Amino acid sequence: MTVYITNLVLVIVWGFFLTHTNPTDSKKRVYCTIVAVQWILISGLRAWTVGDDTSGYAIYFHNGLDTPWKTVWSNYWDYLFHDLDVKDPGYFVLQKVFQLFSQSYQVWLVFIAAVFMGLMARWVYKYSSMPDVSFIIYSVLFFTFYSLTGHRQTLATALIFFLGYEYAKKRQFVKFAIIAFIAFSLHKSSLIFIIYYLIANINMSPLYFAAMVVSVVIVGVFGKQLYGPVALWLGFDESQIDYDGGGAETYATVLLLVCVVALVFYPWIKQQRRDAKNLYNMIFLTAVTTILVFHNQTFMRIQQYFSMIIMIVIPEIIQAVEKKYRVFAYIFVMVFLTAYLLRQDLSYSFFFAT
Repeated sequence: MTVYITNLVLVIVWGFFLTHTNPTDSKKRVYCTIVAVQWILISGLRAWTVGDDTSGYAIYFHNGLDTPWKTVWSNYWDYLFHDLDVKDPGYFVLQKVFQLFSQSYQVWLVFIAAVFMGLMARWVYKYSSMPDVSFIIYSVLFFTFYSLTGHRQTLATALIFFLGYEYAKKRQFVKFAIIAFIAFSLHKSSLIFIIYYLIANINMSPLYFAAMVVSVVIVGVFGKQLYGPVALWLGFDESQIDYDGGGAETYATVLLLVCVVALVFYPWIKQQRRDAKNLYNMIFLTAVTTILVFHNQTFMRIQQYFSMIIMIVIPEIIQAVEKKYRVFAYIFVMVFLTAYLLRQDLSYSFFFAT
């Protein structure tokens, strides 16, 4: 826990001096870079016992050293055109290319962290009005998943979310299609993000708002029946579909509360951001997929393609608060997130300390 708390304190301290004390665009860029480097070091230099999947992916990595290129490409071809039981072969192609330059699994962890954190820092720099709040939200709610587990989905999300959001917003179909195809080969579940491209630029009319609310209610009522077909389409196996799970209710409740508060503040946020419709269409998808988490915890792997939008939305909610109360809203968010982190039972060790 000491490493996580130290990281959080540094994120806050750097944020105070670089984004709240005579803030400039260049200071914001430096801040995003410093925080990204911190996370790259923590994620990339972790022991293989840190993270549920780290040791398992180490086996994949070392097995890949002896896998012929012919097999790697054959699996990729079968995945695309023959629909055989080949799981996310794009990851193994990328891994094989990386192994041309390094055969160290530890360096591979650093590479994955650098790709994800680099794209995330760029996204926060471009779209967040309060990058320190955005980064603290990531530290508390998302870091243990994207930085410590799930290599395939981490890489897929880095592409489809951080780049896909921008390409969908700007209606750059060719760029979106390219990164969607690459992400699909890394983790099939990333297909779900295509829905965002289709609705990203729909205007927030009263009728559309009503349709959003009705959709959330329908998913809430019939979620258990909807989950199975969606999960099969996205490549989950039967054991995952039947697993109800537990322990994610607090996390899901927090996300839904953020969605509700964001709706309340829509009139103010609309005035602050020209891309408000893009944000709110993502919030809608966050709410819909989060509802499904209450039916099956496995669906967290789907809703996390959308839920990181709260890294941008929560700062906008703070900015929308009346100026004389804004500092209290900022403090409340910081205290809540810190308390949320402290209640988690997290452990960490560097690879060189084991």
